[in-house]
Amino acid sequence: MQSIIEFERVVDYIYGVYLDSTTGFDKLREWFEKNQNDTLSSLKNSHPELASIDYLDSVHMIYGKGDPNTPEAVELHRCTQKEYKERNSIGGINFQFLGNMALVSLYQYWEDYHRAQVAAELGKKKNDLKAPIMGDLRRLRISIIHHGGIALKEVEKCELVKWYKEGDTIFIDKEKFEDVIFHVKNMLNELKSGNA
Repeated sequence: MQSIIEFERVVDYIYGVYLDSTTGFDKLREWFEKNQNDTLSSLKNSHPELASIDYLDSVHMIYGKGDPNTPEAVELHRCTQKEYKERNSIGGINFQFLGNMALVSLYQYWEDYHRAQVAAELGKKKNDLKAPIMGDLRRLRISIIHHGGIALKEVEKCELVKWYKEGDTIFIDKEKFEDVIFHVKNMLNELKSGNA
């Protein structure tokens, strides 16, 4: 039972990070839009020709290491203010990337370590321990990691999370990730009760 509890803790950590981060993305966007509006008010007095959201959206934000006024400085990331707002908006690339990577992480923790530990504790071999949700996550993971997030034909064989057809873009949003966690928790409850 200890190995099941340990994996459940991992599931809770991953889901907690997912929930905190997605809430944070939306709050960042809200905060940024408020700052843009504050900047507009200031620009209306000092530089009225620049006082528009379109102008601010075109301005680049640069993240770097070192003094930007020296040749040793290294630019680490550049985006426009519009790109920053879009990626932090619900449905933006940050939401997509985090959902997909949380799913991949969940599966990898199971497959690369916890599955063998749970199986041994139950007196089984790793490959004898099968669960429909983990098979579904494996199929989705292959499409995410090895096919650029585009669903391969194999995802149509999913038993519990039947969301995608071949060629669809995989985007594990909040509702889908909640569903994944629900199925994983059901699997863990079955393991605890000895019904798996």
